[in-house]
Amino acid sequence: MDLSLEISSALRLLGNTTNVGQAEFKKVLQKAIDDLNNSGKVPITSTGTEAYDGTIARSHAALATLFIEAVKSNQDGTILTSTLEDFNWPAERISETVKELESCRERIRSKLASVGIYPPHIVDVDWKLDYHVRSSAGEEGGGAFYLITLHTEEGDGRRGKVTFSCSLAQLSHLVTQLRQASRCIQKYANNS
Repeated sequence: MDLSLEISSALRLLGNTTNVGQAEFKKVLQKAIDDLNNSGKVPITSTGTEAYDGTIARSHAALATLFIEAVKSNQDGTILTSTLEDFNWPAERISETVKELESCRERIRSKLASVGIYPPHIVDVDWKLDYHVRSSAGEEGGGAFYLITLHTEEGDGRRGKVTFSCSLAQLSHLVTQLRQASRCIQKYANNS
């Protein structure tokens, strides 16, 4: 499994029984599962037996990331077991972690499926032609430019706006690029 250095080091720390006791490990595991299931009832705090330096919070984030990556790439328990063995986790923690992941795999998968991966759709455009004659410093103006507002809609119905200004040449280039993109999409749609 391809994990960042920060996630890997936090997972190594979580597997180390001298740094993170069994009680803290169970809290982190339960909190990660609760957060991924959206119930979030277990607070993530130190028990007071060690100096809290963010270790528990980093470990929680790393474990949640591990679960999401395992579900996203459809990796089974053996791959997760081998990954955790690479981080020198004890067998008891590995089996407990794999068991918890398997119990909530389908809920995590359904939550990942509900996350939108598509950009907002443009539903309307407003534009205004403006002209820059002279700046306050007395410099000559740059000529005509367009103020464009794209009205967008997210997959869940939320609306947004994207506003920008451009020159006539930039606007012409944008329109040309959009036409080319449209032709490519039609070509691919017709071939499939």
